[in-house]
Amino acid sequence: MILFLVVGAYGCGDLFSFRTIREREPEKKQPIATSYRFEDIPLPPGMTLNRKESFVYETKTTRTGLLVYEGKGEMEKLANFFKEQMPNYQWRLVSNFELHNVMLTFIKEGWSSVIYIQPQEDETKRIEIRVGPIEIKILPPSK
Repeated sequence: MILFLVVGAYGCGDLFSFRTIREREPEKKQPIATSYRFEDIPLPPGMTLNRKESFVYETKTTRTGLLVYEGKGEMEKLANFFKEQMPNYQWRLVSNFELHNVMLTFIKEGWSSVIYIQPQEDETKRIEIRVGPIEIKILPPSK
Protein backbone atom coordinates (compact mmCIF):
# COMPACT_ATOMS: atom_id res chain seq x y z
CA MET A 1 0.00 0.00 0.00
CA ILE A 2 2.86 2.39 0.80
CA LEU A 3 4.38 1.56 -2.60
CA PHE A 4 1.05 2.39 -4.27
CA LEU A 5 0.91 5.80 -2.51
CA VAL A 6 4.52 6.63 -3.47
CA VAL A 7 3.96 5.67 -7.11
CA GLY A 8 0.64 7.50 -7.17
CA ALA A 9 2.13 10.65 -5.65
CA TYR A 10 5.10 10.54 -8.04
CA GLY A 11 2.83 10.04 -11.04
CA CYS A 12 0.52 12.92 -10.05
CA GLY A 13 3.47 15.21 -9.40
CA ASP A 14 4.96 14.34 -12.77
CA LEU A 15 1.68 15.02 -14.56
CA PHE A 16 1.17 18.28 -12.64
CA SER A 17 4.66 19.58 -13.47
CA PHE A 18 4.25 18.65 -17.16
CA ARG A 19 0.91 20.45 -17.35
CA THR A 20 2.30 23.52 -15.55
CA ILE A 21 5.27 23.77 -17.92
CA ARG A 22 2.99 23.26 -20.90
CA GLU A 23 0.60 25.96 -19.68
CA ARG A 24 3.49 28.43 -19.44
CA GLU A 25 4.75 27.74 -22.97
CA PRO A 26 3.08 29.74 -25.75
CA GLU A 27 1.09 27.68 -28.21
CA LYS A 28 3.26 26.81 -31.19
CA LYS A 29 1.39 27.44 -34.42
CA GLN A 30 1.99 25.23 -37.41
CA PRO A 31 3.59 27.11 -40.31
CA ILE A 32 1.16 27.97 -43.10
CA ALA A 33 1.71 25.72 -46.11
CA THR A 34 3.06 27.48 -49.17
CA SER A 35 1.28 25.23 -51.65
CA TYR A 36 -1.29 27.96 -52.25
CA ARG A 37 1.37 30.43 -53.32
CA PHE A 38 3.05 30.30 -56.71
CA GLU A 39 6.82 30.59 -56.32
CA ASP A 40 7.16 32.99 -59.27
CA ILE A 41 4.55 35.55 -58.18
CA PRO A 42 5.72 38.14 -55.67
CA LEU A 43 3.35 39.34 -52.98
CA PRO A 44 3.27 42.79 -51.37
CA PRO A 45 4.08 42.71 -47.64
CA GLY A 46 1.18 42.66 -45.22
CA MET A 47 -1.18 40.58 -47.36
CA THR A 48 -2.94 37.58 -45.82
CA LEU A 49 -4.15 34.58 -47.79
CA ASN A 50 -7.92 34.01 -47.73
CA ARG A 51 -7.93 30.20 -47.83
CA LYS A 52 -11.71 29.92 -48.09
CA GLU A 53 -11.77 31.71 -51.43
CA SER A 54 -8.45 30.45 -52.84
CA PHE A 55 -7.65 27.25 -54.66
CA VAL A 56 -4.81 25.67 -56.61
CA TYR A 57 -5.10 22.75 -59.01
CA GLU A 58 -1.81 21.09 -59.85
CA THR A 59 -0.68 18.04 -61.78
CA LYS A 60 2.76 16.90 -62.95
CA THR A 61 2.37 18.92 -66.14
CA THR A 62 0.31 21.97 -65.22
CA ARG A 63 -1.02 24.13 -62.47
CA THR A 64 -3.70 26.77 -62.19
CA GLY A 65 -5.32 28.65 -59.39
CA LEU A 66 -7.02 31.62 -57.86
CA LEU A 67 -5.28 33.12 -54.85
CA VAL A 68 -7.16 35.72 -52.82
CA TYR A 69 -5.22 37.97 -50.47
CA GLU A 70 -6.42 40.77 -48.22
CA GLY A 71 -4.53 43.51 -46.43
CA LYS A 72 -3.92 47.21 -46.16
CA GLY A 73 -2.28 49.33 -48.82
CA GLU A 74 -2.82 52.08 -51.34
CA MET A 75 -4.17 51.08 -54.74
CA GLU A 76 -1.42 52.86 -56.67
CA LYS A 77 1.39 51.43 -54.53
CA LEU A 78 0.00 47.89 -54.79
CA ALA A 79 -0.34 48.18 -58.58
CA ASN A 80 3.19 49.60 -58.87
CA PHE A 81 4.52 46.76 -56.72
CA PHE A 82 3.33 44.19 -59.26
CA LYS A 83 4.43 46.29 -62.26
CA GLU A 84 7.93 46.58 -60.81
CA GLN A 85 8.36 43.11 -59.30
CA MET A 86 6.72 40.75 -61.81
CA PRO A 87 9.43 41.34 -64.49
CA ASN A 88 11.98 40.04 -61.96
CA TYR A 89 10.21 36.67 -62.34
CA GLN A 90 10.15 36.83 -66.18
CA TRP A 91 6.53 38.08 -66.32
CA ARG A 92 5.70 40.72 -68.92
CA LEU A 93 2.87 43.22 -68.48
CA VAL A 94 0.57 43.04 -71.53
CA SER A 95 -2.43 45.05 -70.33
CA ASN A 96 -3.25 47.43 -67.54
CA PHE A 97 -6.72 48.75 -66.67
CA GLU A 98 -7.05 51.19 -63.80
CA LEU A 99 -10.05 53.18 -62.62
CA HIS A 100 -11.56 52.29 -59.24
CA ASN A 101 -10.15 48.77 -59.49
CA VAL A 102 -6.88 47.65 -61.04
CA MET A 103 -6.54 44.75 -63.49
CA LEU A 104 -3.04 43.78 -64.59
CA THR A 105 -2.43 41.02 -67.12
CA PHE A 106 0.99 39.40 -67.33
CA ILE A 107 2.33 36.62 -69.55
CA LYS A 108 5.47 34.58 -69.72
CA GLU A 109 6.39 31.52 -71.73
CA GLY A 110 3.37 29.19 -71.48
CA TRP A 111 1.68 31.06 -68.60
CA SER A 112 -0.67 33.94 -67.93
CA SER A 113 -1.55 35.77 -64.75
CA VAL A 114 -4.33 38.26 -64.15
CA ILE A 115 -4.14 40.33 -60.99
CA TYR A 116 -7.20 42.23 -59.72
CA ILE A 117 -6.80 44.79 -56.95
CA GLN A 118 -10.05 45.95 -55.40
CA PRO A 119 -10.78 48.39 -52.59
CA GLN A 120 -13.01 47.12 -49.78
CA GLU A 121 -15.32 49.05 -47.44
CA ASP A 122 -12.53 49.98 -45.02
CA GLU A 123 -8.84 50.52 -45.79
CA THR A 124 -8.49 46.87 -46.75
CA LYS A 125 -7.63 45.88 -50.30
CA ARG A 126 -8.44 42.58 -51.95
CA ILE A 127 -5.95 41.09 -54.39
CA GLU A 128 -7.07 38.24 -56.64
CA ILE A 129 -4.29 36.48 -58.50
CA ARG A 130 -5.30 34.10 -61.28
CA VAL A 131 -2.62 31.92 -62.84
CA GLY A 132 -2.93 29.37 -65.61
CA PRO A 133 -1.37 27.93 -68.74
CA ILE A 134 -1.78 29.53 -72.17
CA GLU A 135 -1.14 28.28 -75.69
CA ILE A 136 1.44 30.93 -76.61
CA LYS A 137 4.82 29.22 -76.93
CA ILE A 138 6.92 32.11 -78.25
CA LEU A 139 6.41 35.61 -76.97
CA PRO A 140 7.02 38.59 -79.21
CA PRO A 141 10.13 40.53 -78.22
CA SER A 142 9.60 43.08 -75.47
CA LYS A 143 10.10 46.73 -76.41
